[in-house]
Amino acid sequence: MPITTWGLLLLLCFVWSLSFTTAEILLETALPFTIVFYRVLIASLIMIVLMRMLGKRIPYAPRALFFLFLMGLTNNALPFSAIVYGQQFITGGLATIINTNTAFLTLIFSSLILADERLTAIRVLGLALGIAGVVIAIGPHELLHFSMENLGEQCVLFATLCYAVSTTLARKLIKGIDPLVSVTIMLSSSALWMSVIVLFMEGVPVISLSGVNIASILTLAGLSTSLAYILYFMLLDRAGAGSTALVTVIIPPVTMIMDAFILGDEITGQQLAGFVFIAFGMFMVARGLPQAPPKLTA
Repeated sequence: MPITTWGLLLLLCFVWSLSFTTAEILLETALPFTIVFYRVLIASLIMIVLMRMLGKRIPYAPRALFFLFLMGLTNNALPFSAIVYGQQFITGGLATIINTNTAFLTLIFSSLILADERLTAIRVLGLALGIAGVVIAIGPHELLHFSMENLGEQCVLFATLCYAVSTTLARKLIKGIDPLVSVTIMLSSSALWMSVIVLFMEGVPVISLSGVNIASILTLAGLSTSLAYILYFMLLDRAGAGSTALVTVIIPPVTMIMDAFILGDEITGQQLAGFVFIAFGMFMVARGLPQAPPKLTA
């Protein structure tokens, strides 16, 4: 990938890493669905204001707009809720390791649906190593045995499935819409979805307005959501679904270091062993990824 694309990928990694740490901080005083509701609500308001300031308009593209509305559920409301809910039981570091499964599931789905992202031998090897790493990090017994004790891991796995399907379908079905407009529509949709979900699950969303909570929710909404999804759509357009999903393998070490220093979370040997397999797997996948096609200019 070009160096500018790698720069976008690393920036996206940093702002998404913040989401796991800030969610852990907020969970000390707020309920999970309430956190997600305010995350997407504030983020959507930021994007609406930004879109108006830049003079962006929503184009007449019914098919793409419909899928962006659905992505508000499948790429925001459901996975955000599943991850934050799961973080009640596991650390942000472990959640990010499990979240790398997004990359491997995306490679599988994109190879089946997208003509320019077919699997090669080297990518299959990377895929096998990566999935093995996720299994090691979670633990084979916990992966196969559903219970309240491993509910956190199962929630994050569900989120990775949502992300993988949404990322692949977005590249195939949503074309020709400005990334800023795409993000605004998707987040506005997710705010609507979350208003229903939070009222059903937790009632009226209430959050303590302490300085730490305000700083955390603004970071979560402004950087880890609004900015993150602008970068997400830019990368999706430039590098493809498989390459965009590479960000998930860079996030775990960053988040684990943040959590260790800020929250005192423990990094276990099992988690590190799993991450080593994942890192090698993603290295193999990256070597086998095709270059994004050049863009045509008018």
